[in-house]
Amino acid sequence: MKTENVFSPLASAGEQQDDISALGEAFSLTAFRYIDIAREERLAAIIARWPLLQELPRRQQENNG
Repeated sequence: MKTENVFSPLASAGEQQDDISALGEAFSLTAFRYIDIAREERLAAIIARWPLLQELPRRQQENNG
């Protein structure tokens, strides 16, 4: 009988690998604050390329507030 490894080192297709979240869950690091700098840089580049995306958070706040 073959059992699969629950913590696979490779992300499956369509799944983004998130090592920090996996470590947090494995070691119960609930108070750990992590800032993904690469993600922040990617988001800034996306906003620079598509300026209209800046309107989405504003419109959500206007609709909620």
